[in-house]
Parts: sequence; C-alpha cells; structure tokens
Amino acid sequence: MKINRRTIITAIAAAPAFAGLSTLVEKVKAQETGKFEVWFIRHGESEVNVLSERSELPSELPPDEGFTYPLTIKGIQQVKTLASSIEDIDVSAIFTSTRLRTVQTADAISFVKNLPIQLAPQIVEVNFGTAALNSSDFSQIFQLLTDWLVNKEYDKKAADGESYNDLRSRFVPFVTDTIEQYSNIPKVLIFVAHGAILSTMLPLIFKNVSGQFALANVLPNTGIVKGELLHGHLICTDWNGSQPF
Repeated sequence: MKINRRTIITAIAAAPAFAGLSTLVEKVKAQETGKFEVWFIRHGESEVNVLSERSELPSELPPDEGFTYPLTIKGIQQVKTLASSIEDIDVSAIFTSTRLRTVQTADAISFVKNLPIQLAPQIVEVNFGTAALNSSDFSQIFQLLTDWLVNKEYDKKAADGESYNDLRSRFVPFVTDTIEQYSNIPKVLIFVAHGAILSTMLPLIFKNVSGQFALANVLPNTGIVKGELLHGHLICTDWNGSQPF
C-alpha cells in the first residue's frame, strides 16, 4: 500500500486538531500489497529506567541526551534475546532514536540482520523537563501523560519540557513519511524508540489504539507493537501480546 503524503498533509491541515492519523488514514484510498508490517520496539532496560531503585541520587542528573543512560547489564541481555527472536524475520529497515539506549538496542538487531541502523532524532523520548528527570517520583510524568491522553490538555508541559503538540509535530510526520516510503516492500519496518513517546503517539498512528489503552499498557523494555495496513488503515495487530481497543 502506498500512502500519498500530500493527501495526508492536506487532511491534517483541514481536520480538527488531534483528529489523529488513524482518522486521517481513512481518507486515503489505496490498495493493499503483500505483508508489509511496521514494528515499534521499546529499548532494553537502561540506567534511566532504574533511577528510582538507587539508594541515593546526585543533586543533578545528566540531561537525557548524547551518550547518557546506556543499557544496564540486564538490558544488554534483553536486547540479545530480542535480536535472536528477530533473526528469521524479513526486515526492510531499522530506524532508531538517537539516545544511547535505543542505538544499543537497534545495533543488536542490526548485527543479526546485517542491516545498517538509521538515526531518527524525531522519535527520541519525551522531554518531561529537568525537574521530572531529577526526581525519583515518576508520578509527575504519569500525570502529564494522563493530562494528554485522557484529559486532552495538549498544550500542557513543564517549563523546560515538551507539550503533546511538540511531540506530534516531530514524531507523526517522520513516521508517516517513513511508512509511506517502505509500505510497498512486503517486509517488516522497525522503529526503536521509548516507552513514553510510543504510548503518547501511537494512538495517532493506529486506527484501533486509544489513548487510554496506550496509557494503561506502557510497553516493558524490549516490548513490541506490531501493525499492518488493512483495508486502507494502519491497524495494530499486537500490542506486546495484547489486543488493543
């Protein structure tokens, strides 16, 4: 299936804010082909995931950028298992967030598939602001996700963080463009990203995923969301073993 980007962009411009890609794709008339699939994979366990387990935190943590927060030993084992499980899957391309933990995860897949990884800064993790990162209480982050996905407060953000609007403007165009590019290749297209950005944005990508479902089913480390193009729509067929609604 070939998604016409101009059709999508025109629909976005004309549609009410946050109608979502799942609604917009309904406007796209195209034919299905082969077995194209898209997989969104969360990275393995990293140092940023275990901050709350530390007995003592430094007064100020390094920002989540560059080479901060690599995979833990457990995370390295997780991505080895993940890569082994994908060894026999026919993959067309591997795109990854530029954070170290996602690059390490994608690199393990790259090695077994003999494919290069392609860096995608557009799908990096949500910037929740400095205060949230430096706190061991992650209730602030969950509350912000709730405000976006349930209460529809799309402009809400920390003073130095991102809003839902900001995320949508960087994530959705890149992902839809990339899906358009690879949708006529009957293989699996892989994106390696992060738990919060995937929970927040995938309801805009898939017709059958609600914000409430995504929030209630945040992916575990190396969790996978799988989707296909069915009857002209992007449909999530497997949310890490669960059926979305």
